Amino acid sequence: TPKLPPSNVKILILPGFGNDKEDYFLESAPEGSIVQSLQERGWNTDQEDQVRVLPVARSDWLRVFTRGALDAKFWANEAPPTRPAFRWYLDLVAQEVEDLCQGDENNRVVLLGHSAGGWLARAALGYGSCSGDNDETSNNNNQDNDVFELDLQKILGLVTLGSPHLPPPPSVMDMTRGALRLTHESFPATFHSPELFYITVMGQAVEGVKQEGQKPWEPTTVSGFAFNSYEAVCGDGTALGDGVVPVCAGHLEGAKQIDLPGVLHSINAPSQWYGSTEILDTWHATLLDSIYANNEPSGSGENSWSPTQLFSR
Repeated sequence: TPKLPPSNVKILILPGFGNDKEDYFLESAPEGSIVQSLQERGWNTDQEDQVRVLPVARSDWLRVFTRGALDAKFWANEAPPTRPAFRWYLDLVAQEVEDLCQGDENNRVVLLGHSAGGWLARAALGYGSCSGDNDETSNNNNQDNDVFELDLQKILGLVTLGSPHLPPPPSVMDMTRGALRLTHESFPATFHSPELFYITVMGQAVEGVKQEGQKPWEPTTVSGFAFNSYEAVCGDGTALGDGVVPVCAGHLEGAKQIDLPGVLHSINAPSQWYGSTEILDTWHATLLDSIYANNEPSGSGENSWSPTQLFSR
């Protein structure tokens, strides 16, 4: 009998850069809907809100540039994600985690980050754990840069799908303007392990090939696009990856690492990306195993709970 998700555990899907909440429901191509794929495996069977997508609209990503443009540290590539460019995203994560756990102290959340949503999840966990001890946030009176708080007691683990976890080399412009590098330097690898579990999932589908002599009217090939993207992420355009993020940048040391041959980065390939109903089982079983291993009874006395209470449906 396959395991069912514990009823006290929620999944919060964190969209990647440029993605919209609706991309993860994907009503136009149900075979690529990660929400529907999770529901088919027992999530949301007893409750309506066991899987939630961070409420991000595609236009919200313009805030990275409109808010970053007014921040000198953004232009100096020294802006942590608690600065205005990405702070709105971290605040959304904290709000949704709090909301998902309201009404039951036993509720726990798994962060499921796609693409940039994975490293932004690490940022939320890391800077949220610092509270007032973080100089970068505590010594600034600007509302956008004050202390960021996230209750890590409510987080069970982190799963990332095609996420760029490592900053590019110094010779390559950091598209996050320092946010990813500073997150990685401050909270490297599986920083909150073993309290939290970490799973990193990467597709192995496309080797980057530089598209030589491309005319302005010629479309970019899949391998040519991958070359440009990989070069921006890790400095090596000829790497192997999911077509957007190279494998060499997509894993964290100490995490459970899963490589998936033939799996692509985006919902643009609805039957071949991480959330496809045909693909999801390749990492979902590991997720359930990690949930059951980490969803332990905690505390004692009146406020404690038992495994049978946690895992009853």
